[in-house]
Amino acid sequence: MTITDHPLVKKYLAAVARETAGLSPERRNELLADLEEHIAVALAEASASGDDEIRTVLARLGDPRTIAATALGEELPTPRVSRGRTLALLGLLAVTGPLTVFAPVLGIPVLIGAIWWLWTAPQWRHRDKAIGTAAALVPLLFLVSQWVVPAGALNFGLGAFLPILLAVPLLPTAAGLYLLWEARRRA
Repeated sequence: MTITDHPLVKKYLAAVARETAGLSPERRNELLADLEEHIAVALAEASASGDDEIRTVLARLGDPRTIAATALGEELPTPRVSRGRTLALLGLLAVTGPLTVFAPVLGIPVLIGAIWWLWTAPQWRHRDKAIGTAAALVPLLFLVSQWVVPAGALNFGLGAFLPILLAVPLLPTAAGLYLLWEARRRA
């Protein structure tokens, strides 16, 4: 185990990571790597191995909030996204499900536009965008499966088919609600 794997150092770095959530991922990773290297050098120079010695070295580095404030002050602010644009995108994403299943000629172009708009929006992480995209594509995959699978090959019966038919268009709506929750949480 290296000295930077010590629980106090990990806790300190996690606090800096939490406080710098507003930085771009590249800048944040660079800051954390530089800070971890600086901690390793400082601990080696001080021959720090005990908890008290490690706390002293970390205290000399500064409070994680101060480090984050300094780093955030150096970076250009992230572009502000209006609430109206966010809600419009999520509304568009929500209607892609029913449109794709019940009116594919209109639904597929709307789906493509919603996915493009989602991936160009700065307020979500790649993970959130991937979840939204996957949920938005489920109705299209359902529609394609109805063309590809021969009629009668999947005999679920009407009791199972109706809930599936109702649930599939609602997945993009659920993704929209998730993205709304994530946007509010990150704001």
